[in-house]
Amino acid sequence: MIHCDETRVQVLKEVDREPTSQSWMWVQASGPPNRKVVLFDYTSSRAQDVPLRLLESYRGYVMTDDYASYNALALQPGVERLACMAHARRKFVDAQKVQPKGKTGSADIALTMINKLYGIERELKDISDEQRFIGRQEKSLPILAQLKSWLDKTQPQVTAQSALGKAVHYLASN
Repeated sequence: MIHCDETRVQVLKEVDREPTSQSWMWVQASGPPNRKVVLFDYTSSRAQDVPLRLLESYRGYVMTDDYASYNALALQPGVERLACMAHARRKFVDAQKVQPKGKTGSADIALTMINKLYGIERELKDISDEQRFIGRQEKSLPILAQLKSWLDKTQPQVTAQSALGKAVHYLASN
């Protein structure tokens, strides 16, 4: 599995480019827990040809945010795109911020379940891969099923343009 993300950078003195030009640092992280590998690729583009080039012969899982440039990569044979729970959580935090003050809303419900999943991951952090798998099956699967059920019920009730709708759609479609 490879994690991919890109971030905007500005280079002040670059040949044939204005100092205000935007460039991008594409980051890929992978490897076993005790031997992580992080690769950085600097480019002036954020287009879909960049992840296609960077992962040209890769086959496996790719975890990304919902940026459209990764769509073509996900269509490559043998590549399966996974959604990032941190990005999903962030969208629910954004939805929580626009809820009426002092009121518990749907964003709080989703965040409670997501935070439980994060807590389970913290609990399982220092055990073997096999034990972590068993722990996830026992502890995380019921919460994921509950979250899926909540999403199925909530998605038809929210508008896609609302902060909550964007969060629900992101999680449901990824």
